[in-house]
Amino acid sequence: MLFSDDTIARFINKNFEPTWESVRSVPTIRIDFGDERVVTRTLNGNVATYACLPDGQVLDILPGIYDPGTYLRQLQELTKLHRFVSQKGNGVTSLHDYHQRQTEALQKSRPREVLVESGGGFSIKGTEQPLKVFLVPASRAAVRQAIAQGQDPLADDNPAPNTTDGLDEWKALVDDARVNETTRRQTIHEHLAAQPEPVVPTDITKWLYREVLHTDLDDPYLGLGKLLFDRYPFASEDNAASDSPPKRPGEDPQPQR
Repeated sequence: MLFSDDTIARFINKNFEPTWESVRSVPTIRIDFGDERVVTRTLNGNVATYACLPDGQVLDILPGIYDPGTYLRQLQELTKLHRFVSQKGNGVTSLHDYHQRQTEALQKSRPREVLVESGGGFSIKGTEQPLKVFLVPASRAAVRQAIAQGQDPLADDNPAPNTTDGLDEWKALVDDARVNETTRRQTIHEHLAAQPEPVVPTDITKWLYREVLHTDLDDPYLGLGKLLFDRYPFASEDNAASDSPPKRPGEDPQPQR
């Protein structure tokens, strides 16, 4: 599990007040093979990470599952965004501009832009001056930060497994993170930039799962309805049985003709 990664868990506990909410009950599937063998499994769900202010206002959202390296980098960006918006002189307007800038960058197929701190902290001229923030393409920012820390800017901080065990899963995770940071994040930035007022998670959770994660929380079958029912050969018989009146205890079934 991503949240079981020691580095990520320590970073979250140090920089956030983590809370967890289940937005719906976990669906399970049960297969009875008819010979006393029964298999029960839970269906994989999805997850979203909301970064919020103390009053619950949503700053940004990380949709879906990430590989650990990408997820940690995005968490670091969210801490910068929180400090930026929390400074005097910033707030809803600056947050709106942030999402608008990110939307424009992704619409032009450029890397997302990231907040860059200057001199160990955001540049501030005087204690009462508005905060100065730099948004630069993520690729340049990563190189700049690596050089400043005396690291190799071309080093891979998210290497693949050394063995073939788990390699396919790792590739799928990296691919999913790439989609998260392009298509899905663009949709989120567009939506948040268009909001006239601050939003809290309950305002947009159903929208997020339906439009971004493609899991409609109001759909009892989570999009599997057609798969389960459209080609089921005994649907009419099952429907007829469910519409028939219940039998009294001990009542014999009607004779077949």
